[in-house]
Amino acid sequence: MKILLIAPVKDIDPSRNSERAIRFPMISLLYIAALTPPKHDVRIIEEEDQPTDFNTPCDLVGITCMTGTATRAYKIADEFRRRGKKVVLGGIHPTVLPEEASHHCDSVMIGEAEPVWGKMLEDVERDSMKACYHGDIAENLNDYPLPKRELSSKSMVLGLQPIVTSRGCPYSCDFCSVWKFYGRKIRHVDVDRVVKDIGNSGTSKFMFLDDNIVGDQVYAKKLFEALKELKIQWVGQASISFIKNTELLKLAASSGCKGLFFGLETVSEQRMKRMNKGMKSQKETIDAISQVMNHGIIFHASIVLGFDDDDKSIFDETLEFMYKSRIPSATFNILTPYPGTETYRHMKEQNRLITEDWQYYDHCTPTFIPRNMTLSELYSGYEYVKENFFSLKSTLQRFPANWRNPFIFTLANAGMKKEFKYEKDFIKRRVEELYGIMEQKLIYAAD
Repeated sequence: MKILLIAPVKDIDPSRNSERAIRFPMISLLYIAALTPPKHDVRIIEEEDQPTDFNTPCDLVGITCMTGTATRAYKIADEFRRRGKKVVLGGIHPTVLPEEASHHCDSVMIGEAEPVWGKMLEDVERDSMKACYHGDIAENLNDYPLPKRELSSKSMVLGLQPIVTSRGCPYSCDFCSVWKFYGRKIRHVDVDRVVKDIGNSGTSKFMFLDDNIVGDQVYAKKLFEALKELKIQWVGQASISFIKNTELLKLAASSGCKGLFFGLETVSEQRMKRMNKGMKSQKETIDAISQVMNHGIIFHASIVLGFDDDDKSIFDETLEFMYKSRIPSATFNILTPYPGTETYRHMKEQNRLITEDWQYYDHCTPTFIPRNMTLSELYSGYEYVKENFFSLKSTLQRFPANWRNPFIFTLANAGMKKEFKYEKDFIKRRVEELYGIMEQKLIYAAD
């Protein structure tokens, strides 16, 4: 069979995707390709790199999607089915909403694909494809092949190749569904297999896509010791609580770590304590940021705006925290109530969701009615924070504290600023569209 695997873009505005300053690598389809018997011909399309050609010869189309890409994924699936092709949808969104996904495909892959992908291919060949396959959780990641590196995209950001060493997250954040998809138990790929995968890649720059590369600190120590011998450079994601393990922090730096993405989520001390991520105060967090930076590692923070605890003061409080900490770079997101999360369930129960049109679920567009501010105040505050943080004045103020990585610091801030610049008008139009949706709901309710 000829199999086409597709990773859709987050939205369908081609001008946005062609101008994207920052593109993050993905790896899931490389694993699917590796699971596919060699008698089949496999091709991968990542729409951030190239458009989908619906005339591509194929017998089976596999599409992976998150909530933010679901709208585009469904359109791709519908078009291929219109042309008589078999389509299977998988990923976190179809897993959470399989009934919805089933209207756009011949089969839905629920959970992780490794346990059932081969069986599904056999069924397709026998023309007995089932409407649903339950992959559940792949308990032993060492039972499955390493990703098929020769099919990976060649236009990764900074040339970084994606790599994964673990799945699962012990945290159960109410706005995140990762733990529901991968489970709370952390499962690992043996370190020697990770080393082999790195060797297969033919490069020395990597992005670890683990949700928390230090989730198991015993494993992380073994991994970093092995990476140290390979003389590579890497970035990844980690929980800020691991900073308390100074030995592991030093080892991460010596193993080639150049940057870590930390989900700070908030600067509100009230919410910090409730989230139980290891830091209970702004001072503790600022000290942890300094420790990371003192080891020559770029600290990239993810901040979420719009929690029910937040009021209009959160925007100035966030900027003040950023100034005090001299944080190198940050991603600012509007709280997004993804299906499958507790946040989504609460918002739906309280009738606070403005829309369930997934194209708006992009981290930048407020899709719910905030508790302690208006929709307009939330978006205006989000825009205000980004404009100030990425301003030339702010960048220059933060630069002296980041002298160890001048190139990465400058590139990260320039890239994020460019990203915000071209998204700004696009998101404003979306917010205006949501105002229209809200007005229609109010009119309908009044009638």
